[in-house]
Amino acid sequence: MFRYSLTLTGSFLILLSGGYSAQAETLAEAVDAAIMHHPSAEAAQAGIGIAEQRKREEFSGYFPEVSINGSYGRMYGDNSTSRGLVTDRGAAYSYVGEGSLSVRQMIFDGFETPSRVEAAQTRQTEAGSSAADVRESLALRAAQAYVNVLRTRAGISMLYAHRSQVDEYLGRIETMVNEGAADEAELQQAKEIRVILAGIIREYEGQAKSAEADYAEATGHLPGDSLLKTEPRLDLVPAYADEATTFALSHHPAILAAELEAAASGHDVDAEKAILYPDLGGEVSYLKSDKADVIGGEVIDARALMRLNWNFSTGGAELARIKGKQIAHRESLAKTQEIKRRIERDVRVSYSEFETAKEQYKLLAERAGLNGGLFETYKTQFEGARISQLQLMQAHNQLFNTELEKMNGEHRLLAAQYAVLAGVGRLQESLTDPPPEAYE
Repeated sequence: MFRYSLTLTGSFLILLSGGYSAQAETLAEAVDAAIMHHPSAEAAQAGIGIAEQRKREEFSGYFPEVSINGSYGRMYGDNSTSRGLVTDRGAAYSYVGEGSLSVRQMIFDGFETPSRVEAAQTRQTEAGSSAADVRESLALRAAQAYVNVLRTRAGISMLYAHRSQVDEYLGRIETMVNEGAADEAELQQAKEIRVILAGIIREYEGQAKSAEADYAEATGHLPGDSLLKTEPRLDLVPAYADEATTFALSHHPAILAAELEAAASGHDVDAEKAILYPDLGGEVSYLKSDKADVIGGEVIDARALMRLNWNFSTGGAELARIKGKQIAHRESLAKTQEIKRRIERDVRVSYSEFETAKEQYKLLAERAGLNGGLFETYKTQFEGARISQLQLMQAHNQLFNTELEKMNGEHRLLAAQYAVLAGVGRLQESLTDPPPEAYE
């Protein structure tokens, strides 16, 4: 979630040489940078490649297996043939050359190969959904960092402008004290306002550095000189949390990935059950061996066979593997439900935060308007010598505080809107050009 504090503090953005571009950077560009260059996105993309090669590996089980062997050298033989033909010692030496070629084709393996191919294909699709979930998470992180930079920069601009005004008030009050038109207590109160403001500015400086760090971590570079505020596409999401939850449970990439992993683990169970059946395969082989007649002479062995194999451990190893895969399948089903609950919670929390931020922003805007009117009244009273310079300064400072709160509330609302889009898995989609279809 977007970290937001209503405390009147902020940050000053330190310009690092070479870290900023002269051209304004949009949110879409920041998100693209995060998706293209963040290590987690690259790792997710690599996962897709690994899953693809795994599928090719399993699919090769449908094709024949070819074995070619050859050897050449010298041998010593003492066998029934040599003992029958060699009268002096019953043994002989000979050069020998052998070559063999065999082709084996799986005919029936208890449906192990089809099950493993299905599992690999499902996991390849899952890798794509997982990568989409990673990209959506990166998009939210980039959007949160983007909004936070916007907020701190707006706060810095307001704070520095207000500090200049406070300094003007302070200067006038000091003059009045020196001339005897005001007492020392008023000057001390004015200085306290200036000290409090300095503390707020220092706090904003620290927040700005944190905002920069978050931005750089997400996008791979520091924010540019100018960032453009983008209005979120809320027409892409349902208006209410219940509808959004239903939509997210059917479309969120994290849920799709979990469901695919559960399906793949089911195919793993079927693959392990294949051990309960015998394997049937065809084999064609050709062997030729050439050595001295006293050793055995020339041998040619050509075969076309059907082979039946059934290996079964009496200790229960195969049954244990099947049981283990079944447990893993139940685990993946449970994790799918866990992810669904987490997504549902996140959607409801994001909608709640959005509604809260929207209502609070209305109240902050109303309060800022009231304080604006109050300040205008104070100015009129000051011109009529009904209030002091300090009272006018305090009224102006109160107005500034409400304006600063309003600015923070505006950016909190903006971040909450992006969180709503991310909650249903459509934040990245909302930044595409041309825009995607609206939710119906």
